[in-house]
Amino acid sequence: MPPETTEAAALRGAILAASTAGAAGRAVSSVADYLRRHAGDHPRAFFADALPSLLFRVFVASPDSPSFIDLAAGDPALAELLASLLAPSGPLLAAVSAADRHALLRFVFPPERLPDWLRLVLSSATAASSSSSSSSDEVSSPLLAGRVDSELHLSVFEYYLFWFAYYPISAATAKATGMAAARAPKIPPSISEQSLKSLGRIESWMSTLGSSAGRNLGQKLESSLYLKLLYSYLKEFVPSGCVPPRNMGGTLLHRTVNDGIDAAESFRRAEFFVHTLIQFWLVGDDFSPLPVQTCRAYGLPLLSLQSHANATLVERPPAPGLGDAVKLFVMYMNRINASVDIDAPNVFEGISSWREACNSPVGYWNPLIQRPLYRFLLRTFLFCPMGVEIKNVAQVFSAWIVYMEPWKAQKDDLDAYDLPPPGCHNVHRVTEGKRQVSEAVYSPEWENFVLSNYLFYSSLVVHFLGFAHKFIHSDVSSVLQMVSKVSE
Repeated sequence: MPPETTEAAALRGAILAASTAGAAGRAVSSVADYLRRHAGDHPRAFFADALPSLLFRVFVASPDSPSFIDLAAGDPALAELLASLLAPSGPLLAAVSAADRHALLRFVFPPERLPDWLRLVLSSATAASSSSSSSSDEVSSPLLAGRVDSELHLSVFEYYLFWFAYYPISAATAKATGMAAARAPKIPPSISEQSLKSLGRIESWMSTLGSSAGRNLGQKLESSLYLKLLYSYLKEFVPSGCVPPRNMGGTLLHRTVNDGIDAAESFRRAEFFVHTLIQFWLVGDDFSPLPVQTCRAYGLPLLSLQSHANATLVERPPAPGLGDAVKLFVMYMNRINASVDIDAPNVFEGISSWREACNSPVGYWNPLIQRPLYRFLLRTFLFCPMGVEIKNVAQVFSAWIVYMEPWKAQKDDLDAYDLPPPGCHNVHRVTEGKRQVSEAVYSPEWENFVLSNYLFYSSLVVHFLGFAHKFIHSDVSSVLQMVSKVSE
């Protein structure tokens, strides 16, 4: 057995065996050291053997331990090691980029962890019969561009992004799987089902995105490691002004001879990242993921989606912490000011009519987010089961408020999510009293944004009031605070 294969197998064993913060830290350090020693070698064995195990343990709980991200919430040393490894300039993403340049291998993401509708499309005979049409794939989602029959064949970078996006919904996936298993006949579970059920054991996951352990009273809560990574990836992969060039060609993450990424490839990477977050977080289990006219125009499996809806339309609570991630995503996308010309190509044919209406400070990306976000909020308010954690709904509510008031977003709001330099602590932020002086207010330049997103200010308010009436006795204080805030 080649030495690199033996070393990769040893790394894999150490990663899977890590059940404490200390063991996870040693495993992460070993991975970082391995990648630095093999920076120019691009060992295929690492990506084929160690990388899938690393991503699973970083972002998903094992039967015996929380995920590494969860463990890092109570261990600053592990958090610093993970931040150094996973940062955009860190050794892991550098190795991932090199592997894709050399086309070392492709991955298939576990189908049971894909968003419901993507899994349905991949398994649909109708979708399979139209898989030769690249235009229908592009309209459905750029994520389907790598489809081979009923599988998505992902580059190493795409594979990493899928695991990253899966983290905030992993707890909800496990809970839904456990509830379905409780209602189903008792049969021997498969290995994949056992791994999903194990996620539900990690109840401490709820505190990882807002943990207050070890902080002084009155001190502002620090952002979680996951949110800091999310912000760093948004800045790196979706920079301000990242818009589609008129003639795009090539493949995702393809680099030129000079090892640089041109405008078309930079946009393709940004588009894939944005759509990954949208599909995993906002679309997810939506029974109507695309506009009806789009499905009909491109022959997409509308009937299959409708029959699927009848079987799966159940009450599902929002995943713990998902609202905070969506809030940061919305804040960033509303702030990057990615305006484009009216003739620039759009991804969804069904929203082309919104281009003129969205000639606002939000620009190109807003139409991509608008419908999925609206339906995500609508499902939250309509289908929350009794007994849901109100704080999880409050996080989703905050994302809605941030979306409706983009003019209030300030750079300091996003700076709080910056990854600190290695070995350094977060700098002190401006106090609330000083910030209120410069707080922005609505101005006429936002009129088109409000008009093009009018349902967020009208019908969604009605659905929210119905939610508030239903849950007023669950947490009177929190619900009344939300009602007061939306009334303002």
